[in-house]
Amino acid sequence: MNADLERDLLVAGDGLGDVVAALRRAPQARVPEGFAARVLAGLPRAGGSVRPRAWWRSPSVRLAAASVAAAVALAALVFRPAPPAPSARPDPTLSACQRTDGSFSDSSAAPYVQAFAVAVLAKDPASDRTALDRAVDTLVRTQDAAGGWGNAALSARNVAALGQAEAAGVARARVPRRRGLRYLRMNGIGELSASELVREAIDALARLGGSRDDGLVRSAALAARL
Repeated sequence: MNADLERDLLVAGDGLGDVVAALRRAPQARVPEGFAARVLAGLPRAGGSVRPRAWWRSPSVRLAAASVAAAVALAALVFRPAPPAPSARPDPTLSACQRTDGSFSDSSAAPYVQAFAVAVLAKDPASDRTALDRAVDTLVRTQDAAGGWGNAALSARNVAALGQAEAAGVARARVPRRRGLRYLRMNGIGELSASELVREAIDALARLGGSRDDGLVRSAALAARL
């Protein structure tokens, strides 16, 4: 708020201190040089000075105050930082993290993010189809004779990822997925939906924390954005 306008409002009294306090709390906007002087010049005067305790009731003063408030509100909207635009599709460079065996890491956590990598590659139409095929092959190689992957959580996640791959046209994912579904039903395990797989990726990303394993972190991070 312009300093001389604030001073004159406070001098006038009549409870205008609350108005000044409210204007101080509002987001600040730039006004033209001399704006306050022009407002004061248009006020009704008595004996060459602004009439105390009554000048602020003038319609012209109220109109000027409303103009200032509108300018402040408009500036807050116009100059508010725009939120970052969401990515149109997952980062196509995930395949650059893939190892020769089709996995994305050699750490002990690698099996737990392989499903995320498969889902990301399957959902991105620009991804390398060879990378997706190899990633699916890795999941299939680790499937056990019962059709699962050792524990309920990992099995449900991998079945969901194979479902994404099958939907993307990877025929080799069909039979392993059906075996996985049979395993889930026999063990009373519910099938993960696509949105639940995303939540799993968000949780995994939080647990990975500051890991420097790019394949692990990128797989989970990109799956969390699907």
